[in-house]
Amino acid sequence: MPTIATPEFTQLPAGAVAFPDAKDLFVADQQELAEHLLPLLSIDASLINPEWSGRLHLLSPIEPCEGLVGELTENYGFDTELLKTNWIGLKLEDGRYRLCGDPRYFFLHPDNAQLPEPQRDLRATLQRHYAKEHAAYQAARQLYQERGYLSWPEDAERRLSFIDEQGGVAEGYGNWVETVEFPMDVVEANDDSRDIDVWPLSPAGRRFQHALSVPACHYGITGADLIVMFYEPVEGLVLFCFDWS
Repeated sequence: MPTIATPEFTQLPAGAVAFPDAKDLFVADQQELAEHLLPLLSIDASLINPEWSGRLHLLSPIEPCEGLVGELTENYGFDTELLKTNWIGLKLEDGRYRLCGDPRYFFLHPDNAQLPEPQRDLRATLQRHYAKEHAAYQAARQLYQERGYLSWPEDAERRLSFIDEQGGVAEGYGNWVETVEFPMDVVEANDDSRDIDVWPLSPAGRRFQHALSVPACHYGITGADLIVMFYEPVEGLVLFCFDWS
């Protein structure tokens, strides 16, 4: 279930763009990423942390229709340090994203047409899922343009948040922490609260800082119960992982 929206996040942050044009988000030679990653929000990074600059783009993968994103191709050598099952890393180049690995990470990439299907009719099932999600995304985008805020199609009175959590430290209570192994700096509280703070680590050993989190359903699509986005400003790296309740 989506988190109850905090009042300030039911309003679009100043300077942010909801449902931005995908062609403006990806580098010229990776425009095909728009087929696999739906752009939800583009936001000035300084709104999250005044020490940051540029723009960050919140994305949601269309795969999978069940399971974890990336698991259908994890045995084909497309993984990298920042591109793993349930983890998607990108690098900012002049404000646009470049995938930190091979786009064939996504099973329905055209160059994967000859890959065997782990289960019968999987490719056809995924193609239907892609078509349904692209249609749902466009419908949600149109609804937002008409209403000026996020809401359920059948309930215009209930406003949904563009962002559930912004900045701060990612708490280690979600299953994204343990679903797939990833290098992390984990710090346990010194009291009896059993709280755990988590920072994924870049290949250079730098901490990724929590940027934004939100359920995919707030943007009218199916997907992760919580999309968690991190940023490493020194190298301009953005990292997504996904919590499934």
